[in-house]
Amino acid sequence: MFERFRSVFARSQGALGSQGIATPGQLALWAGAQRWAFDFQGEPARFQLRGMAAGQPWMVESGTPARDYLTGTELRARADLQAAPDAHLMVINRALKEALEGRVYGAITETLQTAADDSLPQEMRWLAMYEELQWPELPLSFVRLFAVVGDRSDQARRWVNAAVVSHLLGNRSAEQAALPLVLMLSGSQLSLRMQTLARYVPDLEYATALLMAATTVAAQNLLPAADSGPATLPPG
Repeated sequence: MFERFRSVFARSQGALGSQGIATPGQLALWAGAQRWAFDFQGEPARFQLRGMAAGQPWMVESGTPARDYLTGTELRARADLQAAPDAHLMVINRALKEALEGRVYGAITETLQTAADDSLPQEMRWLAMYEELQWPELPLSFVRLFAVVGDRSDQARRWVNAAVVSHLLGNRSAEQAALPLVLMLSGSQLSLRMQTLARYVPDLEYATALLMAATTVAAQNLLPAADSGPATLPPG
């Protein structure tokens, strides 16, 4: 799929810069080649991509970070799913997990609370609520870089399978793997947040491929919700 992306760049838009940054025009051509919608929103880092995976709509949005643990530019992605409504699973890179756990502990102890409340972002609340899940099939290279957090190991094993692990590891350096990344499956919605640079093609490839893989695996391996409704993305 992404070979077509590179061929589009090479044919008519010139080669990417040495830093892997694309122009809005290059991104629009790539999206068109994949039959995806592309919407540039007038600022260097702001655009949206929309497509379908496993028969469900997804969106990738680039813009100003909405979480204070992200700097530069944020890629936010979400997809609708027809999956188990009780699924609560998160993959988070280990460096971010350790940093957020310290903040969660500090927030609870400073206010003398016994649990994280709704004032904290969802990923921080989940770190307080759920345990890290591990199983023998997870490769050591994955465990060093990422943690799987959730309430049901059986669902985690069906979702974070070999295909999703492979996409998460990708072809990324240790420095890239240490940048903030959170992949969450919450009932019928899958979401992704990661730190990037404006229009940085390698991260865009990585995020889009990961989103589609995680969506497809969830649709195939987790039981569908009995009362699943029409495929519509939730409001941003």
